[in-house]
Amino acid sequence: MAPAAGKDEGAPQLPGAVLTAPWAVLFDMDGTLVDTEPLLHEALSAVLGAAGVPAAAIRPEELRGRGVAENLTRLSSLARSPMTTHELYERVSGLMLDRLRLGIAPLPGAVGLLRSLRRSRVPCALVSSSYRAMVDAVLPSLGPAEFAVTLAGDEVRHPKPDPESYRTAAARLGTPPERCVVVEDSSAGLRSGRAAGCVTVSVVPTGEPVALAVRGLSALTVERLARLAGAEAARTGSRAAG
Repeated sequence: MAPAAGKDEGAPQLPGAVLTAPWAVLFDMDGTLVDTEPLLHEALSAVLGAAGVPAAAIRPEELRGRGVAENLTRLSSLARSPMTTHELYERVSGLMLDRLRLGIAPLPGAVGLLRSLRRSRVPCALVSSSYRAMVDAVLPSLGPAEFAVTLAGDEVRHPKPDPESYRTAAARLGTPPERCVVVEDSSAGLRSGRAAGCVTVSVVPTGEPVALAVRGLSALTVERLARLAGAEAARTGSRAAG
């Protein structure tokens, strides 16, 4: 059962070197901090089902981590009655926003990790493929104050797996990409972070090359993330020195 949004899961006591280190953590949203996939599937099934699309044609695994525009193009083409991508988005997002504004429980470990990072003065960014309206609907359940930067999928020209999203977030934080740890659940997101030059962490089993793969956010601590950022920076520095 996911923890309540207001629950504090505790912050570790950290050495001063970690507290002041120039590094940052960049979080994906859907599937990483909150599980919006069931809501999306329900909304898509309602809208596309009314347009004659069988439920079996809506496969969540094919949507995960991809840009909204790409998913809309494929899904709208399945409708038996004419439906533009804009019409599909408006109908589906309307249903999802109504539900998200009621609140959504963060995934286990999310609240505690975000608060621990803030108390340790480690800046965090939320980097999502979802559009701004969806991000803003989820933020109250996560605590907007936990993020120094939020970046939505409709605020970049090239969504994940292109590196633009993570490069932009790192630049807005003023932190070199190699000192940023990207926390993701999808292959597309991990490829985006890796291409941006960031350290990548997967919260689900993955075949992607990552610095660390864990089963959920509860396995992550500030110290563990700090070591990843520091180790990557040291390796980068060694290569440059050589």
